[in-house]
Amino acid sequence: MNTAVDIKKLFEQGAGVLTSQELEEGGVSYYHIRKLIDNKKVERIKQGLYRWLDEESDELVEAQKIVPQGVFCLFSAALLHELSTSVPSEYHMAIPRKDKVALPDYPPIKIYYWDDTQYNLGHVKITKQNAGLNVYGLEKTVCDFIKFRNKVGLDVTKEVLKNYLAFRERNLNDLMVYAKQMGISTIVRQYLEILV
Repeated sequence: MNTAVDIKKLFEQGAGVLTSQELEEGGVSYYHIRKLIDNKKVERIKQGLYRWLDEESDELVEAQKIVPQGVFCLFSAALLHELSTSVPSEYHMAIPRKDKVALPDYPPIKIYYWDDTQYNLGHVKITKQNAGLNVYGLEKTVCDFIKFRNKVGLDVTKEVLKNYLAFRERNLNDLMVYAKQMGISTIVRQYLEILV
């Protein structure tokens, strides 16, 4: 695979963003990557991660490729699940507490370092532009907002909970299971009693 057209198709399949490993597996040599960068067809986002410049790439996909072990949480998860109208100025992602990640200047990403229990609980995979995104599910997102209500703000926490309660897909049993595992079942129950 040596032509720019073939390489562009590869980028299109990867939602406009590819890792050097994905390019190598697609038959693209480092020489061709370098040539595309010099010809302003491809931009290096960070070491081992590239964006096709003609293609409008989704920043969510870029953020997921930059932080492959990351899970979209809090404001980003609320936006993906349509639990909030608030659009965050940065992408919120959780990673295991012991992990480290190098972030480029763009797109802006806020990292939360969570313990294994908090990190592993309730994440799901969704597909956007042929790319998989890790995001916390509805119930886990609601529990995260309640747990961090003093940091994220009570207004947005109430908005997220009210919108969650309006969803047909809600599962209050799962919500209480997550709340118990996160040690916040009493406060979740109090919020539910007030709003229901």
